[in-house]
Amino acid sequence: METDNPTLPLFTETQVMGRHWWWLALVIAALGFFPSLLMPETATFWVRSGPVFIGAAAGSLLWLMRLETRIDAAGIHYRYLPLLNRWRHWPWTEFRQVRPRTYSPLGDFGGWGIRGFPGNLAYNVWGVHGLQLVFQSGDRLLLGTQRPEELAATLQALGRLSG
Repeated sequence: METDNPTLPLFTETQVMGRHWWWLALVIAALGFFPSLLMPETATFWVRSGPVFIGAAAGSLLWLMRLETRIDAAGIHYRYLPLLNRWRHWPWTEFRQVRPRTYSPLGDFGGWGIRGFPGNLAYNVWGVHGLQLVFQSGDRLLLGTQRPEELAATLQALGRLSG
């Protein structure tokens, strides 16, 4: 895992938001909107078709959402498409603590996505494993992961795993 190039990623992960059952739920919900299209002609276009457009927009957003994480000798990099389009870069010197952890998405952050409050945020898409980052300022950021063992091994190889 060691490299002479500090910007060569040692760990990369891309997680997508959608799960198969989510799409089934979205289709079932969309079917519930179609009766609005059968409203009388006197109803405005947006009253009749607005719910369908809102459902399509929500489905499109879910389809596009993904959390990308990279870890290398220079630091930690992430983005949450399409909401955070540019990579966020944090050098190792910014952190007081870096460790993998198990958490409760609903109990700790109120669900999946970009959750929490300023100073204690989580970017996650699925599951219960994450990379807990504690900044020098005391602020916290959790990045979800589906590969906690590989993440811990990378941090260990970099000498950045803290308890």
